[in-house]
Amino acid sequence: MKKQPKITDATREVFITTCFQLAEVKNIYSITIREITDLAGYNRTTFYRYFQDIFALIEYAEDEFINDLLDSILPLLGESNALNDDFFRIYLSKFREYKDRLHVLLSDQNRAHFIRRIQEKTLHRMNSTIADTPKNKIVMNIYLTGIFSALAAQVKNPKSISDEELLGITRRLFTLWYWPEVTGEGKEDSTLNKK
Repeated sequence: MKKQPKITDATREVFITTCFQLAEVKNIYSITIREITDLAGYNRTTFYRYFQDIFALIEYAEDEFINDLLDSILPLLGESNALNDDFFRIYLSKFREYKDRLHVLLSDQNRAHFIRRIQEKTLHRMNSTIADTPKNKIVMNIYLTGIFSALAAQVKNPKSISDEELLGITRRLFTLWYWPEVTGEGKEDSTLNKK
């Protein structure tokens, strides 16, 4: 019997959604498969058809977000080094779309792991745009750690600043510091050296 892709995707999504609902009330790493299957209304055998364990489920959810984000923004990087507002609006819309999951993925327990995975996938996917050098890895690490720490704070306390203000900060950091630093354009940016 051939599985129907829409049913398969829907079942997988139920497990992911259920896991992230449980993660709102307890540490994601202490959630059991039984808790997920009981709440989702499926048995453990069905869970194991989709995921080897909780870690595989979390990794799948991370990959889903990372790949969707990169699929949306990387084509814009290839078009021009001058990033326009479309790039940053897409960036922000993806964070809004995944906000509930990002609340968990950017939690204190998972943030370092998640940022490291984004960095690795971004470097891999941007290899034609940005040279894979030790310096660029450090620059990307600084940028991504800062951005995702800010996003984690925003998800925890959305009233601290507006999403648009956060987008503006991200845009300025990217266009004034990050992009020129990794591409070698404007090596000495006088706007950042002003006191």
